Amino acid sequence: MPSPSSSLRRARPLLGTLVEISAAGGPAGLQAALDAAFASIETIDRLMSFHAPASDVSRINAAGADCEVCVDPQTFRVLQFARELGEISGGAFDITIADVLMRGGLLPRHAALGLSNAAAADFQDLVLRPGDRVRWRRKGWIDLGGIAKGYAVDCAIGALRAHGVASGVVNAGGDLRFFGEPQPVDVRHPDAPGARVRLGVFRDGAVATSSGYFSDRTGTAEGSAAEPLVDPVRRACVRWRQSVTVVAADGMTADALTKVVRLAPEGAPRILERFGAQAIVIDGRGVRRCGSAMPTAAAAA
Repeated sequence: MPSPSSSLRRARPLLGTLVEISAAGGPAGLQAALDAAFASIETIDRLMSFHAPASDVSRINAAGADCEVCVDPQTFRVLQFARELGEISGGAFDITIADVLMRGGLLPRHAALGLSNAAAADFQDLVLRPGDRVRWRRKGWIDLGGIAKGYAVDCAIGALRAHGVASGVVNAGGDLRFFGEPQPVDVRHPDAPGARVRLGVFRDGAVATSSGYFSDRTGTAEGSAAEPLVDPVRRACVRWRQSVTVVAADGMTADALTKVVRLAPEGAPRILERFGAQAIVIDGRGVRRCGSAMPTAAAAA
């Protein structure tokens, strides 16, 4: 006789947001599975936080030019993907924009910021070396806020799977990944955050949404919102009034591609196709889709 199925859901403040994890399956191991999933996210938070003084990100930001830093293999993996996406997008995706965010008050300002020439650095100035080592060719500042949350969600999903959970969902403030039971996905309309738009019912995939629903729009000419998303060419935060959702096979890809779609719309269809991903853009003109017809691993149920 098969074991009866049960479900468990917990939420904790992590990654600067509320992370909610739910799991279903045999009741015996569900609590241990959720504990392992949260522990995996705590690890990524500790390694890749801009705010934690001992994180890999903080150690890279504290390093000067040609000073080598050894990082955790997980951090190195995220840096490698960020580098790959920087190359593919022609620099639209760039993690070396933390100086702009600090000057704009969107990240805590580092004491050494005013002394550096960080504005000249870009993603190509962070050199990745064998042995999980990195160094600056020209001194810059990184922030992994546009990619690490999706990776953390992937790690949590991996922990749930490793514990034999039959169905699981991890939601980290708009970065969502799931497997097992099909999941309906709704997003807020950017012009009316109280109204929700149904994107579909998905299974075994990841969905990430980037929007400025609740940003302060006071004093802006078009009512658009300033977001912690930096145009690497202009070295300035963008203002916009859209919601961009990317559906992909994994959370890190979906998370990072939302920025590419917003910053490089002309090249986005090609890049989405490359990763088997689809973007769903919502604005005053309605709902538009581009990229793959539907990611294989995240097919609508």
